[in-house]
Amino acid sequence: MTSTAEHHTPEPAGSKERELAYAASEAVRDINHRTISSPAIPAPQIYEVLGDLKTLGYGLEQALRQLARSLASSMSVYALYEEDGGNPEESIAYAMDSMRVAAGHASRLGEVLDSAQCDISRQGFYPPSTTLETT
Repeated sequence: MTSTAEHHTPEPAGSKERELAYAASEAVRDINHRTISSPAIPAPQIYEVLGDLKTLGYGLEQALRQLARSLASSMSVYALYEEDGGNPEESIAYAMDSMRVAAGHASRLGEVLDSAQCDISRQGFYPPSTTLETT
């Protein structure tokens, strides 16, 4: 008797994290494309964007610290090797140090964007005039 149930192959470790990181990268890239010609965006709208980017900075700090711990944990789960014969533990230690530095910068990014948000928090705007006056 054959079974019609499909066998589910689990995702490789880190696949979802890679997918999410790619989506975040693409979102920032899209902002870059949309703002390349420096369109006029009033402060209240930029305020909201800065709030989301600020959260991204703080969240990135946490994600980098947790990913560094996951990388460290991989040493006790996987048989690691370096293609050039080097020491995997040493490479991981260097990568973790770099990730900790990046996490600190990400936290600082959140703080600085919070300041920028505060700087424009009291602004409003009037829509541009849509009629042309002729003389």
